[in-house]
Amino acid sequence: MRQALRGVHTAEVDHFVGRTGELAVLDVEMQAVRGSRPRVVLVEGEAGIGKSSMISRFVSEHPDVCLLRAVADEAEMLLPWGVIDQLLAGTGPAPGSESAQAGAARRKDADPLAVGAQLVEVLGDLQGGDRVVVVVVDDLHWSDQPSAQALLFALRRMQADRVLGLVSARPGELSRLGEAWSRFAGGDDRATRLRLNGLGARELVAMARTLGVGDLSGRAVAQLLDHTGGNSLHCRALLEELGPGGLARAGGELPAPRALAAVVLARLEALPGPARRLVTAAAVLGRHCPLAAATTLAGLADPLTALDEAVAAGLVTEERAGSAADIAFAHPLVHAAVRDSLGPAERHRLHRDAVTLVPAPAALTHRVAAAVGPDDTLARDLEKAAREAAREGMAAQAATWLSQASAASTARADQERLLLDALAELLGSADVPGALALWPAVAQFGPSARRSGLLGHLDLLCGRGAVTEAHLLEAWRAHDPDTEPTVGAAAATSLSAYLSTAGRLEEAITWGERAVEASGDDLTARLQALMPVALTLTLAGRGPEGLARLDALPAVAADVPLEHTGALVTRGRCRTITDDPVGAMTDLSVSLARLRAGVSLRYPGQCLTFLSATEYALGAWDDALTHSELAVSLAHDNDRTWALAFAHAHAAMVPADRGDWQVAAAHVEASRAAAPGAGIAVTHAAWAGAELALARGDLQGVLAATSAVRALGRDEVFGLPGWADWRPLEVEALIGLGRLDDAEVALQELLAAIPGFGLTSASMTAARLGGNLAVARGDLAGAGESFAAAWQLAQGLPLPFQLALLERDDGRRLRHAGDRQGAAVRLRQARDRLVTLGAQPHVAACERELQAHGAEIRPGPGPARWNLTASEMAVARLVATGRSNREVAAELFVSVKAVEFHLGHVFEKLGIHSRRALPGLLAARAQPEAAAAGRT
Repeated sequence: MRQALRGVHTAEVDHFVGRTGELAVLDVEMQAVRGSRPRVVLVEGEAGIGKSSMISRFVSEHPDVCLLRAVADEAEMLLPWGVIDQLLAGTGPAPGSESAQAGAARRKDADPLAVGAQLVEVLGDLQGGDRVVVVVVDDLHWSDQPSAQALLFALRRMQADRVLGLVSARPGELSRLGEAWSRFAGGDDRATRLRLNGLGARELVAMARTLGVGDLSGRAVAQLLDHTGGNSLHCRALLEELGPGGLARAGGELPAPRALAAVVLARLEALPGPARRLVTAAAVLGRHCPLAAATTLAGLADPLTALDEAVAAGLVTEERAGSAADIAFAHPLVHAAVRDSLGPAERHRLHRDAVTLVPAPAALTHRVAAAVGPDDTLARDLEKAAREAAREGMAAQAATWLSQASAASTARADQERLLLDALAELLGSADVPGALALWPAVAQFGPSARRSGLLGHLDLLCGRGAVTEAHLLEAWRAHDPDTEPTVGAAAATSLSAYLSTAGRLEEAITWGERAVEASGDDLTARLQALMPVALTLTLAGRGPEGLARLDALPAVAADVPLEHTGALVTRGRCRTITDDPVGAMTDLSVSLARLRAGVSLRYPGQCLTFLSATEYALGAWDDALTHSELAVSLAHDNDRTWALAFAHAHAAMVPADRGDWQVAAAHVEASRAAAPGAGIAVTHAAWAGAELALARGDLQGVLAATSAVRALGRDEVFGLPGWADWRPLEVEALIGLGRLDDAEVALQELLAAIPGFGLTSASMTAARLGGNLAVARGDLAGAGESFAAAWQLAQGLPLPFQLALLERDDGRRLRHAGDRQGAAVRLRQARDRLVTLGAQPHVAACERELQAHGAEIRPGPGPARWNLTASEMAVARLVATGRSNREVAAELFVSVKAVEFHLGHVFEKLGIHSRRALPGLLAARAQPEAAAAGRT
């Protein structure tokens, strides 16, 4: 266990002073958490300002909490799951699950979603007995990328949990992790940013008293504050250094330079030689190192006296775990000051001698630091280690070693090859921040096919528009098909994906086929190229061809190899567009189960977005809501800006049709903001906006939304049915506004857009709208023919919302035709089905129709009467299937505590006392839909 730290250490609480206002803020956050309102506080401040010290003081005042704490270290930024493993260490096995230390966090290639879900489960388990869990991460800006993503995922999933997250970072340095954490801290209503400034005069006086320095004069206080800027660590170091009366003796000259390093080095120089050598050796080995290694490197026979002296000087601390002893520097700034004080010769010697004292990966770090020029042997060893790291899923570490191998190589060709390999590793794991950071080094080399291709891929991930195409075309034209086939295949694959999003579908197909041809016989490479081809063919109205391109996949989803899960996701999406939502549901559900189990997908958000679209079509709106919100969260967490337009558009659909208009509007605006100029993205944003406007009854708003697609001038591409169905919404709005001739034109365009192989759902919708138009023109006979055709097409379609709209509109037709009884039957069928979905605005429309001819409105069971929230309904539905609370939590990616909270509200609202009552209630809720389906 780590011993209590001494000397210059900000985590100490015995001499803590001030921060009354900041501690009061944290107390308010804790009160909210104790009321089951989870909170996250980002504590920002310069190094040494007292962030860790304040957090430690706060935690010490709440001894009843369960504390998980991790310290991110700059030296361990490339160690996957380092921070997560610190948090999970010692939590023990979760009841009914794997040990936290044996879970997904130990798999270096695990997906952050799976590890984040594991952390959600652990946090839920630790809240037993209404205990508060406090999660502390010091220096989050030094966290490894996977841990930061998984932690943010888990904190976003906290709902009714008694969890308080306290993370500290230096101002502006969270950008190392991308933009996701900054967006969360600045925009999520569960997050608070707390900026620490320097100490004030009163706090400085209190610090001097607690350190035994005595009372400071006003002049001394002003002098210290001016000298240190109020930095807590600097103030304390100077007060301890000068001691009682020291400030007066120093007169107007405090120790220079004006940085902590001067104080630290003064203490170092004051040590006897053996202690000084021990501290210097430890600084070369890192912030923490084994005492035995530091002793050997320092050339000491007996380190104990030297260690006592170094500890007494406040530079290091001793940490013991059993019989093993480690040295830890009291603060990162202390370590940096000692490390940076070494001259080149001494630093080179110590790093060279350290190579034999540490394990192989760390030995490489010391060999790099000891190098005085290019070294091809070192370069080869770094490349070998990088290839092994890449195989283990450690992309960031592989990229670092490859870039170091590049610097160590003598041949310029090797330098370029290795640096491009490093960039490829980062892009392959979609590490956009890492790739952007490496690019300036890559840019120093001359143009090449591979460099252009990688830059084009980076452009694609960053949503850079036309420049993407220019770089990818440059790569294709420059590559040598005989010696660089993979370069050409990768460039063509990325170009196909870009052209597809731009709506240039035929070009996208052409480039996709070129990518397939260039991929050769390797099945994995061919499938990677075939995925955009299959999807683009489907988007272009050639669905059967698109699905045929994925025939290499086993027909049974569970039989698809794990490494081809990305292709399984693509097949699921193609099936949704081609009117096979049941088949799509199977493919996408299997893919999601694999994602939960830790299988890594390059674009996990696509799986969730496509699944939510399928669930929306099938009427599983609670599931669609859960998965679409999760897709949005992942897009934000992973800085996938290009995915935000799609994720937000799909996340808007259920809230729009349920009348949660504020939520829906926020998603629509976010979708529009993420889709500047990108054709398919603009189309999705327009579709979501039109759906919201129609649900609100804002017919002009529908046309305003769809005008964004019209403005693209590519209606024949962006108006194809099956994937962003804005055309039916436009026709419906035009009919409602009485613009019947315009509606006729728009309807004919919809009919013409239905692909040749036929989309039954689109044809049914077109027939329904044709019937509505005929009613508006007074042609009741024509309307009857259109609705008869629609009912014929509707047979067997598992699309409850579309069937409800057909029932509603046919009821209106029957009312105009004078068939009051038939109209009432149809309208009640529609209402019952819509109540089941929770589509309250549409329920209200049916009720207005029923009231218009005096029909009785019979109350029925459903979310509208029960007044359950979306989260409560999702929990109730899963509990009713017999799942345990833990299984429900895993399904919804929330904690067991959140499930218990929502289930308690369900019981209260439904007036029940046992989960055994839920199946019967939900079965009664489903009866109206079953009856309606039977009557159709």
